Amino acid sequence: MARSGPSLRELRGLAIVALGGQIERISDTVFAVKSQSSPGAFHRVEWKNGKWFCDCVDYAKRRKPCKHIYAVNFLLDLPRILLSNSGAFRRTCRYCGSPNVSPKGFRHNKDGPVRLYICKSCGRRFKEENSPLGSAKDALALIAADLYFKGLSIRDIKNHLWQVYGVDKSAATIHRWVTKIARALKEIAEKFEIKVGDKWLADETVVKINGEPKYLWSIMDSETRAYIVSLITSGRSTEDAKAAIEAAIKNAGKIPKTLITDGLKSYEKAMGLLGLPIEHVGNAGLAKAVNNNVIERLHGTVKEWIKRKRSPKEGLPELIEVYKAYYNHIRPNMALGEKTPANKEAKWLTMLSKNNSETDQA
Repeated sequence: MARSGPSLRELRGLAIVALGGQIERISDTVFAVKSQSSPGAFHRVEWKNGKWFCDCVDYAKRRKPCKHIYAVNFLLDLPRILLSNSGAFRRTCRYCGSPNVSPKGFRHNKDGPVRLYICKSCGRRFKEENSPLGSAKDALALIAADLYFKGLSIRDIKNHLWQVYGVDKSAATIHRWVTKIARALKEIAEKFEIKVGDKWLADETVVKINGEPKYLWSIMDSETRAYIVSLITSGRSTEDAKAAIEAAIKNAGKIPKTLITDGLKSYEKAMGLLGLPIEHVGNAGLAKAVNNNVIERLHGTVKEWIKRKRSPKEGLPELIEVYKAYYNHIRPNMALGEKTPANKEAKWLTMLSKNNSETDQA
């Protein structure tokens, strides 16, 4: 009788992968898998003579794949697993637009498998050209970009791709992937308007450009957590504060009812010069009922991210603009139920694919 589902050992192997940090790649053919019953111990999983071997008791007794071997195989198979689930991002026929489509195998090319579909409405078969995970390489490029925005260095990303996916790419290739995807993300973000509320938060903080202190002005929406504007200036004058507020109004396409700031006098003077019907709440502190702790946390995140970027060729203002696009359209926010300020969820992947179909020619 055919087996209807995964075995218990397969499920335990998948659980090891899901835990994270349980597997270390030693070489092309050797892995160390943490023991799930003996803290600090590892099991050696090795591919030799066309077969997987493990030094655990279960494998020695049965001479069949154990949970450690299944864990390594699941890990190596992650790109294909991602491809197999690419339908979760888009399930419409490219010819008639019907959502009544189903997977119909793969087409294999030099970049790896490409998912094929058949439309049950018009009967036509098609490949998911606009799928964000159209090839294993595309999937890895998106993974690399996501890790970059999460704060990992190019060197750390290179090591991660090798340890987890067994893919050894040069730092230059990974940087090219990230640069292209970042550029596409910024272009996408510029096309989509984010609806914001009527209460905004403003703050300024010191950042260094080529060793020189500058000021980063940021304004975000209190309700949606949308990052409305980022502006870098040489000082903290009234004109600088005014420029930041004007830029935020232009980006949002509306005037807020309330602007909450810290105790910097430049904000109050700037509000006077603008002469707009905006309630200004100044000197907001952590101990007060109205505070700026949300945007101060944002600045802490941005500054920590900037520190890990060495001599960005794009320049700091451009780098922060790209991060702003990532923050609004991709990065899940706990306060929003793990959604993004733009509430686009996974749709950004499809949009990225349309703007960045060729991630790498290497």
